[in-house]
Formats: sequence, C-alpha cells, structure tokens
Amino acid sequence: MVRNNRIHHCEQTGIVGSLGCAFSTLTGNEIHDIHTHALYKGMEMCGIKFHGAIDVVISHNHIYRCGESGGIWLDWMAQGAQITGNLLHDNYQDVFCEMQHGPILIANNVFLSPKRSFEIASQGLAIVHNLIVGPVVNLRNDTRATPFHKPHATALAGMHTNSDANDSGDHRFHNNIFVAPCNLSVLDNSALPCFNAGNVFTQGIQPSKFDTGALAATNFDAGIKMEQKYDGWYLTLTENPAWCNEVKRQLVTTGLLGKAKLSDCAYENPDGSPLRVDTDYFGNKRNEKNPFPGPFEMKEVGKQTLKVWSKQ
Repeated sequence: MVRNNRIHHCEQTGIVGSLGCAFSTLTGNEIHDIHTHALYKGMEMCGIKFHGAIDVVISHNHIYRCGESGGIWLDWMAQGAQITGNLLHDNYQDVFCEMQHGPILIANNVFLSPKRSFEIASQGLAIVHNLIVGPVVNLRNDTRATPFHKPHATALAGMHTNSDANDSGDHRFHNNIFVAPCNLSVLDNSALPCFNAGNVFTQGIQPSKFDTGALAATNFDAGIKMEQKYDGWYLTLTENPAWCNEVKRQLVTTGLLGKAKLSDCAYENPDGSPLRVDTDYFGNKRNEKNPFPGPFEMKEVGKQTLKVWSKQ
C-alpha cells in the first residue's frame, strides 16, 4: 500500500516497480514535477512507471507536471490493473499502456494534458467514464512478444505481439466525454474490432467507426479550465442537458465489457468479483438506468466549478 504521500521534484521517476509491484494499491498520492529538467535519460521517466503491475489499483492520485513519458506508464504485464478516479494535467502525456493484452480498466479519471491523453500500444483496454482532453495515439506495429497470464496470477499463460496486421484493437470506450484536441478516429485502422458506446464528442471531434450511440455535439464548447487555489484544485467545465436525455447509456459492468480477446480474461475486480462502475470520481452513486457520461454523475448541468483535489 502506497498511500497519501507527496512525491515531487524527482529527476528520474516518482514511483517505480518491476513485478514486485503486482497486487499493490497506490491511492491518495500527489506526484508532481517529475523529470522536468531531463537530467537523466532512460525508460523509467514517469510519475508512476511499472512493469508487471498485475491487479494493481492506481486510484485517487493527483499527477501533474511530469515530463518525458508523462503521468502513468504501464509497461508489460499489467493484466487486471485498474486506473480509477485520478486527476492528471500538465503532463507530457497522461497514460501510456505499452504491450498490454488486457484486461485493464481506466475509469472515472480526469485527463487534461493537451499534448496527449493516451498512448496506446496494447490490446484489451476498457476506457470508461473519463474526461479526455488530449489526443489519443494508437501504436500498432510492435512485433515484440510479451506475456499474458492466468487470471489474477503471475503464472504465464502465453506470449503475444501487438502487430498491426493481426492484433491491434479490442478496446472498449464507454461513456466518456472527449474535448478537443482529442481524437478517436485513430482506432479506425485497428485489426481487431473495438466496442464503443455512449461517448460524447465536443467541438467538432468525430467518433470512431466503432462508436454506437454517440452524441456528437460538434459546436459545443465545454470550457475546460483548471485553477489552483489556497485550499486545492478546481475544475470549471460546462455540461449540456442533452448529454443525459438524448442518449440512453448502459451501466458499465463485467457483463457489458466481456473478456479481453487475447488473454481470454474477464474485466473484473482484482479479487475476482464482478465489476460495476456504479460510482463516480467523487464516490457518488451513478444513475444505474442511464449513467451520466464522464467522471462526474451530474445532477445539474451548465457551467460548474468542482473542487477536484483538496490541499492535503
């Protein structure tokens, strides 16, 4: 358990582990100003950088001003990992998933870094109920073979690649809010089908060819703004009433997400129990009959300012 720490001004990495991190929980940490001067080079330059993060839970952390490789980098063997309820901004990129075969859950996060929100060189990601501002980069030509595992175990089940011809894709994007300069059409050339539903696209962003039940609010400006005050960090955004009444969305569960194709493992909790994304970023209950898109289960819409991180 790595909990409630402030980790800052590290010129290599904030938290790092290789396989020993498996089955761990990181929560309540503030990680900032990592590798900002680029004094070192290498492959571990990140706020959190893990190899072998099997069933790791990274939740409710605040990660910002991380250079080089960004906020969270899961590199090989993060099967069953969950990235939930985190606040990331002003990073080179927010999340990089490298050579993963799924299942991995990324839910209820606020991703505000404009350079890049995701770098995907993997299969089998479930990206649900996030606010996503930066571009998505989909890398599909890595022919290295990396491990996948038996459910909730380190035991090896096989090896596989992420080559464009056969293996890229098999992602699930459900109930997210996308704000420019984000894009999702990068999924269109995936070899394996993706399963996308209930997403909101603002400011002219177009859905991917896999999207169903999408709401393309092409002229809507969400007015995203982050501000630090004496008692914490505040997010200002504008949300449209149409987002809750023009599209019927499903509650995200193990049954909805199914199994990652390559590992043949279900999207479930680290203890093997069924997954239900029935709470939001703040822990508030979601409307299970028609959950609101994005990380916040909103009861009111329009322009709002939310305190998303308290001064510790």
